Amino acid sequence: MKIYLFFASALLLIPFKLFSLNLYDLDPYEEYLSSGKKLMKLEFGLHDLESQERSKEILIAIHGRDSRGFEWIYPLQTIDNNKTKTYFLRWDTTKCPQKAIPDLMKEISEIENVEKITILGHSYGGILSSLLLNEIEIIDTDIHVIAAPLASTDLKRYCGYIHPTTKNTNISYHQWRTIKKFDFAFSSLNYDPQIIEFEGSSVTRLPQQYNGKRLGHLWSISWVAENIEMSR
Repeated sequence: MKIYLFFASALLLIPFKLFSLNLYDLDPYEEYLSSGKKLMKLEFGLHDLESQERSKEILIAIHGRDSRGFEWIYPLQTIDNNKTKTYFLRWDTTKCPQKAIPDLMKEISEIENVEKITILGHSYGGILSSLLLNEIEIIDTDIHVIAAPLASTDLKRYCGYIHPTTKNTNISYHQWRTIKKFDFAFSSLNYDPQIIEFEGSSVTRLPQQYNGKRLGHLWSISWVAENIEMSR
């Protein structure tokens, strides 16, 4: 009994993030739903999905509101390579995105020897990603916002969100926009909340189809990941 109690006490002293997931233990095909649930059950914070890897280049995935997790597995496995260490940000999307910035910046600053950062922010996660344009300094950073409602009037009304008008010179900014009428998250709106003018960013409109099916909100991440990988 004493041994059991000692073991249980020791477990309580181990940081929860040591039990974080491994990217390649997640199944994007037959077990994609249960794999997605594992991602979304992680505690809030930045999770290392490749704890055994050592790299000076990191990839950070930032999920959107009502994410089910599974939409990230194939894209992250596709874009990952032997030069990249992949992280997944689990954050509280019931709150305004501005509130997540201080904790995220603190966690990024604690990662050692980083020379390159790639950020993929999907939907509401794209809003959070956009707020990093003037936060990350010195480190070469690519920020990709995917199907993100950057011009949302609701976000402006309830969160006071205003898209940045400038970015740090070390950051490149890429907007990936779905076709509004094919995107269930935006199709009922009388405007396209993805459209915002920002000098110095690249803008790509996604096609109507992906693998023979309608390219909607969730699978936009896969299309973008494949195209980023091909451009390397």
